[in-house]
This record gives sequence, structure tokens and C-alpha cells, in this order.
Amino acid sequence: MAQYNYDEQGFNFYYFLISVLSLALVPTTVQTFYSLFKGSGKKQNLCQCNTCQKERKKSNATKPNAIKKLITSPKFLFLLIGWIGVVLLTMQVANAEIKTATWDPYEILGVKEGASLAEIKKTYKKLSLVYHPDKAKPGEEEKNEETFIDITKAYKVLTDEDTRRNYEEFGHPDGKQSFTMGVALPKGLVEGNGMYVLGFYAIAFGLGLPYFIARWWYKSRRLTKDKILNKTMGVFVKGLKEDSEFNDLIYILAGAHEFKENTDYRGNEGNILKSIDNAIAEELESRFGEKYDRLDKDESIPSYRRKARTLLFAHFLRVELESKHATKALLKDQKYIVDKSVHLLYGLLQISTVKQWLSTTSQIMELQQHLLQATYPGDATIKQLPHISQNFLRKANRNRKNKINTVQQLLAMNEHDRKEFLKSLGSDDAYLDVLEVAQRIPKLNVKKATFKVVGDRMVTTGAIITFILKLKNGEVTEMDIEQEKQIDENDEVDEAVIDEAADKKKKKNTNKPTLPLGHTPYYPSEKKPCWWIFLGDPKVNRILVPHQKVTDIVDEETIKIAFPGPPKPGVYTFSVFVKSDTYSGTDIFQDVKLEVHDPSELPPEDDVDDTISEPEEDSIAGQMKLMREQGFASALAGGSTKKKPEDSDSDSDSSDEEEEDGTSTKKNDSDVTTSDSDSD
Repeated sequence: MAQYNYDEQGFNFYYFLISVLSLALVPTTVQTFYSLFKGSGKKQNLCQCNTCQKERKKSNATKPNAIKKLITSPKFLFLLIGWIGVVLLTMQVANAEIKTATWDPYEILGVKEGASLAEIKKTYKKLSLVYHPDKAKPGEEEKNEETFIDITKAYKVLTDEDTRRNYEEFGHPDGKQSFTMGVALPKGLVEGNGMYVLGFYAIAFGLGLPYFIARWWYKSRRLTKDKILNKTMGVFVKGLKEDSEFNDLIYILAGAHEFKENTDYRGNEGNILKSIDNAIAEELESRFGEKYDRLDKDESIPSYRRKARTLLFAHFLRVELESKHATKALLKDQKYIVDKSVHLLYGLLQISTVKQWLSTTSQIMELQQHLLQATYPGDATIKQLPHISQNFLRKANRNRKNKINTVQQLLAMNEHDRKEFLKSLGSDDAYLDVLEVAQRIPKLNVKKATFKVVGDRMVTTGAIITFILKLKNGEVTEMDIEQEKQIDENDEVDEAVIDEAADKKKKKNTNKPTLPLGHTPYYPSEKKPCWWIFLGDPKVNRILVPHQKVTDIVDEETIKIAFPGPPKPGVYTFSVFVKSDTYSGTDIFQDVKLEVHDPSELPPEDDVDDTISEPEEDSIAGQMKLMREQGFASALAGGSTKKKPEDSDSDSDSSDEEEEDGTSTKKNDSDVTTSDSDSD
């Protein structure tokens, strides 16, 4: 029958509590401090124009202090109480003395293991004279009696052969004992409180642990691998069409369930949203001649969707919500919607890419540009620069024959004309801000665009084609967009080896310069400029090669995209798209031609001489050949063999004749071998 031994001092129970608390406290503490450090860390290459600094301060003012938010959160209370408990438990364990309850007859008698019987008896007699109850001093009779009983018991165990063997083999005088179990709880905690202890364990491990596992599973199941709600992806799949335009994409995006959970419609926001809709309608009508559908009469559309759509339009048109007496909650909701929309666009982009819809994919990419720059399709791209507003452009372009609407046009102007155009900004600091941001925007150009099949001089049907695109950040003086048809034999080098060396060099270059963060004053987060690169055919509105995303094109960058070639020979006209995810008006659209040949048109491969030439006699290989054919002794003798005189003469004569005729060593060796066999 099993016996239960309680942890009288409670040390095992303390260790158990420390372990459980540490499993929960350590990851939570590391994650908390990492988030604080990440949020408080200074970001490099931030745009320092007055507009960005102003918007950054405004955004930080609305954000709660991270430390204050942490201190007032339940997480901080849990961490504080938990770590105090760990410290107290650790001190309790460190300062406590563990009492051992092991009974050792050798230790009681004070003899070594393996002591002889005579030594044990001698020691027992000495101890008996000291600890016998009759020899005890007054007041120590009970203590001496207990000690004498232990001495006697130890003496009997060590003097009996069977008992001593049992102890040495099983650790107990009576031999193998029954199975015992220990309970890592103090006896006082269990006895009399068994039901409470069992109830606590049932709640903690029977209900609490399954609850948290189920909660984690539910959260993971409701999200895609890109952290987008499955319900949102369902809305996107149902709403996205091949001919979706900008307004359609906004309506689809506004239906995301993330907005319903975090920025749902509040009852007191009706009048404010109506006034914002009025301002949006006025802006669209005056600037673009478009009509704005308010959607307020369609009750089938959820209110959260109408709210998100209104706030998105207000962002694109730069409608000031403060002038409409918007609440702080509404401003916070708009920032969340704009920030979250950039992430949700990846879900729309996945759907359109899988469907191979070229125009829709381009619209989604351009929608992200407008989100980051707070511009509307048809706006002058120069509005991305600080201090450039719609009113400024209207005044500056009023009397100009060639209106300035793009950043490229502004940079192409001479210094005098540029200052004249920007003089209404009112200060030199504003002028410098405009120039600094204009030069900060990357200016990509195609330096080379070609198709290549590794190992072949032409592209054939069914081959794996590599599209090589070389982009340069800056002005390009010479551009090559022709397909490589032939390689000069004098310069023919395996390009795969060059590419491998270039890749290794790129990996070793850890100090590669990076692009500064984008100028995005109206976007609540910081953004690093990136580009989508893909191949498409506008004639059939199809994506031919899915997009690849690249960043940090500081000077030059070579992008390689591999894809299977067309199944039929002919000349194909594709279009390469290089679309920015940060700035408007910087996209590249370049037509490229691909000439596909039939495999029968490949030039014949050069014949490779795979024969192995005979080794020379004075080489190691020649010596090894002689050893195999003539024996080890003759090889050491330089290849000479014992022959008849006439044979030698005939051999030498024939050898001289063969040398004059230029015959090979192979025939000479065969003659020697034949002569040996005749001699034998």
C-alpha cells in the first residue's frame, strides 16, 4: 500500500511556486521591457521638415505615455505582485535548513563502510559505556536512552550478516520496501483543507489552463497568417472585382471587421459624421467634379462601414476634422483606420495577385501611396511636399503657362524660377523644407532590362527565364532594354559564377547604406520606402509574373525574377512595373520584348574531347603504367627488359624508325610487351 510523506518544511512546494511564477513572469517581463525599449528608441533618418515635426508632435500628444499606461494596467500589478512573491519565496528557501531524515548505522556507530566485525564490536562497547542509561548524568537519562537505542539497533544491523546485506543492497535492514509517494505540500496545508486544495487545483488546471489554451486557439484560428481576420478576408473576396476602381476599393476596405471591433459607430457621432460628409462632397465637387455618395440612406450598410469610409475620404482629401468639432475619440479612430488600412491592403493584394488582375493590383498599390501621402487620385503629386497645399498651387500656377504639378518638374526648374514659384511660402525655412523633401524622394530609373536563360545563348520554349532588371536611383545616361541575343566568344563568362560572387560580396557588405524613412506627415507611423516589381500584359489585363518587393535602392540594384517561358515561339511584348509603396508619381512603366525561339534553333554544342591521353614515361602516371605492364623491377630499371640480342637490335631499329615517323608511345609499349612474351 502506498504511503504519503508530506513536505513538512514546505521546500518542494516553494520550489514549485517559484517555477510556476517564473514561467509566467519571465516572458511577460521581457516582452514588456522590449516593447517599452522599442517604442522609446530613437528612429534614424526621420524626416525633419516642419510639417513632419508638427504632425509628429500632434500624434505623440494624442498617444498615452507608455510608462504611465503600463503602470496603470493590470499587467503591471501582476508583474509587481508576482516578482515580490518570487523574491520572498527565494529568501525563504535560501535561509532555511533542510533536515535530513536518513538513518545510517555506520554514521551512528562512527565506523567506515566495510568495517570488520571486530572493529564494530569494539566501537559498540566503547559507546555503550558512554551512553548506557545507567551511566547517564542526572537529567540526561532520556537523551542517553534514545542514543543507546540507536547504537544498539545499528550494532544489530551490522553484526547480522543478512540484515547487513539487506541494508547495503536496498538501503533498509528489512530489505526492499513498499512504494512511497511524497506530496510537495506542507502537511498543515493539506490536512483539514483537502477539499479547498483540490478545488484550487481543479479551477487552476481543470478550468483556467483549458480556458487560456482555447482562447489562444480561437485567436489564432480567427486570423490569417498575415494577421488579418478571416471574416475580413471573406468581405474582401466577395467584394473585390476585376474592374474595381478607387472608390470601390475604399468601400471594400471600409468593410473590414477590424474597424467594427475597434472603431465601431457611437450614437453621438451622427451629426459630426454628416458635417464631415458635407465637407467631402464640397471638395470632390469643386476640385474634381465628382459626386459623393453619402450612403446614409442605405440601411443595409453597417454604420461602422459608413464611418470608416467617411474617415478615409476625409484623410485622402485632407479635410480637417478639428474644424468640424470632432471629438478626440474620432481623431483616434481615423488614425487607427488609416494605419490599419495599410496592413489590410496586403490582403486585397493577395487576392488580386492570385486572380492575376493587373489593373486592380495597380489600383491597390496606388491606394497605399494615397494613404501614406493623404492625396486623392488626380491630385498634383507635388502636394506630397511640405507646405504645398491646394490653395498654394492655385495661386502659384495662376499666371503660368506651364503649370508645375509634379516633384520632377519642380526639381527641373532653375534656382531663380524655383524661388519665384515658391516665394509665397513666406520664409527661407519653408523653401528649404520643400527642397530637402523633394531630394529625399527616390528617383528610380531603369538602366537595364533583359531576359536570359542560364547556359543558353537564346530563350527557348519551356525554358526557365530570368528577367534581369537593373535600377538606378538617379539620372540614367544610357539604358539597355534589348534582349541579349548572343554573347561574344571572347567575353563569354559563366554569368552564374559572377552572380554568385556578387551575392557573396553583397552579404559580406554589412555597412550597406539604407534609404531614409519616407516623408509621410499624415500617416500615423513611420514608413521605409519599398517598391513592387512585377511583369504584366496590359492588353489582356493579366499579371504574368507575381510581384517581388525590394527596398534600399540607394545607388544601383539588380533584381532577378525567374519564371517559366511561353510554350510557343514568337515575339512577346511585356510590361515591367516598378511601383512605389510610399510616393505617388514615381512609378515606372516600361515595355520589354521577349523573343522566344524553338529549341531546334539552338547552335550545336561544341564537341568535347573526352579521351584520356597516354601519360609520359617520365611522369608518375607513366611509371605506374610501366609497373602494371612490365612489372615492378623493370619499372625501377627505367623500362628495360632482358631480351635476346637480335630482338634488342630489331626493337631498337623499329623504335628508331617509329620515332622518325612520329608514332605514339602506346605503340612502342605494345612492341616491348610483345617482345617480352616472345623471349619467355
